[in-house]
Amino acid sequence: MKAIKIGLTLFAMIAMVTFSSAQTAEQKAENQARIEKIITHLELSNEQAAKARIINEKYFGLMSNAKTDEERKQLNDEADAEAKKLLTEEQYTKYRAYLTAESNPVIAPKTRPVKSSSATKN
Repeated sequence: MKAIKIGLTLFAMIAMVTFSSAQTAEQKAENQARIEKIITHLELSNEQAAKARIINEKYFGLMSNAKTDEERKQLNDEADAEAKKLLTEEQYTKYRAYLTAESNPVIAPKTRPVKSSSATKN
């Protein structure tokens, strides 16, 4: 198990170094903030969160270097398949709703969680 963690960490570090030249610091910061929001929104376990960060780094770098829409679509489908394996069915449904709301703000109020209020007005 420890060897797997070391291997994953090493892979993530190599991937970050390889793709970092094509990404600006601002894009990286925005991407990291986005994945942290998703992790919080989905209430991922520590193990799931670590794996999600690795998947995110991997595909963020690949997407940044993709040259065609077809290539980006393929990478997006691969990332989605990895997310589906990582998440529970409920988390995956919540994840897809989050992404839909993020890309289509018009429907966002329908898919984002509503904060409950203890006091109601009449």
